[in-house]
Amino acid sequence: MRTMQRTYAPATTSPPARDPRIGAHVHRFSRTERLLHWWVVATFASALLTGVAMGDEVESGPLLQAHIAAVVLIGAGVVVALIFGNTMAVLRSTRDLFIFDRTDVACVVGSLRHPFHREPIRWGKFNIGQKFLAWSLLGAVAALIVTGINSWSAGGETAGPHAAAVVVSLVLLGAHVFMAILNPSTRPALPGMIFGRVSRSWAAKHHSKWLEAEDQKEARRHRTRV
Repeated sequence: MRTMQRTYAPATTSPPARDPRIGAHVHRFSRTERLLHWWVVATFASALLTGVAMGDEVESGPLLQAHIAAVVLIGAGVVVALIFGNTMAVLRSTRDLFIFDRTDVACVVGSLRHPFHREPIRWGKFNIGQKFLAWSLLGAVAALIVTGINSWSAGGETAGPHAAAVVVSLVLLGAHVFMAILNPSTRPALPGMIFGRVSRSWAAKHHSKWLEAEDQKEARRHRTRV
């Protein structure tokens, strides 16, 4: 009696469906944040360049007017963005950029205790270097305004402090440009300020804590819609 042998095909396990929310890029900055950033950069650079062009000639008419206008427009752009743009996005990023948290404190303490030993840090939206640069630029702008008013009211006789503030501001702005365009490890962040999104792989490496929070928020929004 012949026995029938059955051949069973090996069971194939299909890969799990990819979460449609997870893409190659992640949203980082809103349109209001991007426009405000480039507005501040353009007006700040204009204020610096017109100030350098004036030199000690504080009474040079057109250049002085352009210099003052550039400074005023910095603040005007911030006000317009807060009133007519995505106010909450600007305020959230401002909070994340200017407030030091426990991760920043732990980084400083660890660097002081073990200066030659670096451990990977799970950064939020901004790391401690970006926060220090932001505070430095804010202080430089305040110094420029105060020393500029003093120099103008004194007819240029107290231009030394203002010139020093200009030099510091140029160095800080140059550092920002270098980190955004030339430095290989931070250059991938530039698309976030142009198109609003960055590579997910870069965000996971440099801002993993922020990326995790963004994915959790997106998951909650998805559950709410369902």
